[in-house]
Amino acid sequence: MGLCENKLIVANTGSDSLSIIDTRTHELIDTIFLWESVKANKKSTSNGPYVGPHHIFFDEKDIIYSANSYNNTVYKINIELKEIVDMVYVGSFPSHLVVHNGYIYVSNSDSNSISVIEEKGFNIIENIPVGERPHDIKLDKKNNRLYISNNNGYSIDIVDLNNNVQKRLKLRYNPVHISIEDNIILVLSPPSNGMLNSKLLIYSINDECIVKEIDVQGVIVDLIAVENKKIAYVTNVEDGNLYEIDLVDYKINSKYLIGGMPNNITRKNEELYISDAFYNRVVIFNYKKGKILYSIDVGLEPNGIILI
Repeated sequence: MGLCENKLIVANTGSDSLSIIDTRTHELIDTIFLWESVKANKKSTSNGPYVGPHHIFFDEKDIIYSANSYNNTVYKINIELKEIVDMVYVGSFPSHLVVHNGYIYVSNSDSNSISVIEEKGFNIIENIPVGERPHDIKLDKKNNRLYISNNNGYSIDIVDLNNNVQKRLKLRYNPVHISIEDNIILVLSPPSNGMLNSKLLIYSINDECIVKEIDVQGVIVDLIAVENKKIAYVTNVEDGNLYEIDLVDYKINSKYLIGGMPNNITRKNEELYISDAFYNRVVIFNYKKGKILYSIDVGLEPNGIILI
């Protein structure tokens, strides 16, 4: 069985590394240090020690792409060989990326743009202007569209990849992360410009309007929908809790103390994998049992996490 099976990959922004966790044994089994790999392959002329991997995406076989916020690059990383095989410079402060139909789409927070990279040649072929401080980018495979959250633009940009038509959804609050669930968009809006609480917005794609707003105290960051998308689990970096939110009755069912600064979240069966940017760990939480099963130390400031 190869390395790229039953693994959780964690992007550690503060230590320029990727942690690899075995999801069967729940143990850290390897670490890839990106800066050392860059220097060894002479792929960069930068004198700085920081790459800043923020978000990662697994596409095929043993290849992972990382959006690196500090040196404005995207890396193509061979996980099996533990080395960077290619890199490309994008816009300023790349935050998130998705891969679709041979192209990589990267949100550049400080350039207000989406870089389009040809996956095969690994070259930029286009830059798409979007709203202010684009952060998250999600793919709607059903409708072949991109959704981009403009974190200082009170809006979400939609790019229709069928005809390259672009439109903008105006919001009352600044979005940070979004999730596409069938015909709705779940939008996380942390406090800004006088807001006392965070908001979880439920936006109807068909009706093109917000159908519900749910108040959550603190600063919510990421979410994942479970149970046929009737329940969402939302991380809160301010109070260290994981919130269980009913998406049918639009209410908070319960909250669980994770501790630290629970950040990004993903799921395998009943287990939620949560990066904690304060204690530099990954917490494995069983949502059926309502308790933490494991706490695994990783690199500094863990951010993006993916299952492969």
